[in-house]
Amino acid sequence: FTGNHLNCGGLNLHLCESYSGDSGGSHKSKIGIIVGVVGGFVILFLLGGLLFFVCKGRRKGYRREIFVDVAGEVDRRIAFGQLKRFAWRELQLATGNFSEENILGQGGFGKVYKGVLADNTKVAVKRLTDFESPGGDAAFQREVEMISVAVHRNLLRLIGFCTTTTERLLVYPFMQNLSVAYRLRGISYLCTGF
Repeated sequence: FTGNHLNCGGLNLHLCESYSGDSGGSHKSKIGIIVGVVGGFVILFLLGGLLFFVCKGRRKGYRREIFVDVAGEVDRRIAFGQLKRFAWRELQLATGNFSEENILGQGGFGKVYKGVLADNTKVAVKRLTDFESPGGDAAFQREVEMISVAVHRNLLRLIGFCTTTTERLLVYPFMQNLSVAYRLRGISYLCTGF
């Protein structure tokens, strides 16, 4: 630098002039880009949430169109021949609030409970699980329709059913002391085990 006695060779360097360009415009454009990107993400997030709730609401509405028993009201659109449509409360009382003590068995489709109706009829109540999967309501309806019309000496007769927005129950006659396998195979089943 000029005037420095430690410089060799007499190199004269001049100080740079200050930049006279407008830095405010560049700063404003960066803020505009950031605001635009963040605003875009917020709008996409809100639209995604809205779409989720609309789709979820439609799916629940569709389910209610098939089976309605929220307040114990009977859905007159569903009639399965001579089957009785039980109220949820009636089966809840019959099974002792689906008590663990009343469990007769358990399988891949749910638990079966022993129950006694108000008229002292003993029943087995099958409380189904996994009906909320796609097409579960339609599959349940088809199954009930098929069971209700099937008549055979080796098939249990379906007495009735109960449907709510959260439950699917089938009601069968209670078989005292013996399993269906025993009824089908007879006494040799008890002796051999197969």
